[in-house]
Amino acid sequence: MATKQPFKILLACAVFAATMSPATQAQTTCPSDAICRDDLAPGKYSERGPYGYDSYSMPLFSTPGGATVYYPEDAKPPYSVMVFCPPYLTQQIGFREWGPFFASHGIVTVLMDTTTIYDQVDSRSDQQAEVLDAMKLEHTRRDSPLLGNLDLNRFGVIGWSMGGGASWINSVEYPELRSAVTLAGHNQTSLDPDSRGRNTRIPTMIFNGALDTTILGGLGQSDGVYDSIPAGTPKAFYEVASSGHFDWGYPTQANDYVAELALAFQKAYLDGDLRWAPFIERPRFDVSEYEEEDIPN
Repeated sequence: MATKQPFKILLACAVFAATMSPATQAQTTCPSDAICRDDLAPGKYSERGPYGYDSYSMPLFSTPGGATVYYPEDAKPPYSVMVFCPPYLTQQIGFREWGPFFASHGIVTVLMDTTTIYDQVDSRSDQQAEVLDAMKLEHTRRDSPLLGNLDLNRFGVIGWSMGGGASWINSVEYPELRSAVTLAGHNQTSLDPDSRGRNTRIPTMIFNGALDTTILGGLGQSDGVYDSIPAGTPKAFYEVASSGHFDWGYPTQANDYVAELALAFQKAYLDGDLRWAPFIERPRFDVSEYEEEDIPN
């Protein structure tokens, strides 16, 4: 009888593994169609990653207001791409550290300017979509540093304030998107109903500050979008207890948790590497509110 016990244990393990849900399995194995990298184990990281990075300006007139592309130099392609849409009155210099942060973790990140710093949410969403289109052409443009190195099926958006509202709109209206991250998003002045979240079907991570009482990002705008995103769509909402509207200029300005969560979310849903999903979780400190749904952790 004793000699059969190991067999019973192995059989039980095999049965357990066979009955695990796909979401549970995805936490330990990388899906075959995802971008998975072994240079950095899935986890919580707030500093720059293992890859060197470089940057270049998009060709003149290829984007509405100009854009800078940050890309990993020594990570194996293909690369996913996300486009950062700016807040009201702000140009790239106001959020430039987001580019090196994500690029050093293997994700091409485009920091865009709008035609004018006064452009409104609906205009910003159109311009963000134009930059996304322009990045598709970088995959085939002869002189592009990214020639042949992009995964055209893995595009995402990120935006701050009015740029966050623009990202909410494109979450619905730009069909190729895989993920969205917003920082103190604004939709109160948007005329587009898709800025409200009801029609969103892509994974969305929403950050906001409890001290943000401005019309630019406060007054429950982020909460309302999170609550409106339909059930079955992976989503997370983190309201930072100590932060206001202007604390999102670099990944750790609000706190280290923001960088950790934003990276884990984009790794899990933009790259498709669900081994990162368990690290999308409630921070230990500095939390006014945290919620998530349909994230396998």
